[in-house]
Amino acid sequence: MTSVARALDIQTRQKKGTILIVQTFKRLLVIVDPDNEADYSVERAILLAFYYKASVRLIMHKPNAQTQQDMLVRERTRQLLAEQHQRVDEYYQSQLDKCLNRFSTQGIEAQARLGHDKNGDAWMQAQIQDYQPDLVIKSIQDQSRLSRILITSTDWKLVTSCPCPLLLVKAQPWHDSGCIMAAVDPMHSKAQQSQLDHLLLNTTVNLANRVQLNAKVFHSYLPDISNMFPKVINADEYIQEIRQQHLQSLRPLLAEHGLQEDALCLKRGNLIRTLSQVIRQEKVNILVLGALSRNFVEKAIIGSTAEKILHDTSCDVLVMKHITGSKA
Repeated sequence: MTSVARALDIQTRQKKGTILIVQTFKRLLVIVDPDNEADYSVERAILLAFYYKASVRLIMHKPNAQTQQDMLVRERTRQLLAEQHQRVDEYYQSQLDKCLNRFSTQGIEAQARLGHDKNGDAWMQAQIQDYQPDLVIKSIQDQSRLSRILITSTDWKLVTSCPCPLLLVKAQPWHDSGCIMAAVDPMHSKAQQSQLDHLLLNTTVNLANRVQLNAKVFHSYLPDISNMFPKVINADEYIQEIRQQHLQSLRPLLAEHGLQEDALCLKRGNLIRTLSQVIRQEKVNILVLGALSRNFVEKAIIGSTAEKILHDTSCDVLVMKHITGSKA
């Protein structure tokens, strides 16, 4: 039995009321980029829908400028504008139909919605509320610094307001021998963070098992150098002591989810730097992160940490939120 299979066996045998159960994805909502025919979010959705036997709703939002101009033109030109409007609709609907065909050829149940509302974010949120998905999938394309400012608003609104897990997809294929990696923080004193860590590992182990990849766990620590002097003469001993403290907190967390210590990537140093290095070294396909109110992702909104993690890491990012209920 593999380490992932052992972990799933342990989770299924947990007594009622213990932590959180495994997250499963039976309904996927995919936000399709109307201006990118090679949208990797569709690739990921096909893969996950196949492994989870899930149903899918594809949504595409493309405001039609002709609609907004209708009231500003004379009657004799309205027919021409209406025809142009229809051609635009038909083009983007054909793009959605091509995506739907890719799902149907795999035997995956799928539907599609095309929206033109001026407020795209509100329309997307309405689609999420209507479909009640277990997972929302959206791509983050390579962008210049200037254009990234424009798209980040939608991404952040999804990160902070999406009621279900959110998979942000990068424009690259997965590694064949890659892994799914959770970033945890067992040193945090809040009970919610502890519960969230268990949710992250439950999800990571389940997802890795479904897509037949290895499960990994990442944690970084940065010793406070100011505490080293004058109390500590041997800096190496102090750093090793800090490492052991973090390792002792991580071991029971790993054990509870059936993971061996060799699944742990415990690194000393700056979070972004060490995380980026581990993602490359371990060939990470999905990084599983947690978002708590006034914690990590939302807290980093005012700085550059979250942007670097979500946009600059070379792998997909799955954002999970603390929940109190369960899904079977």
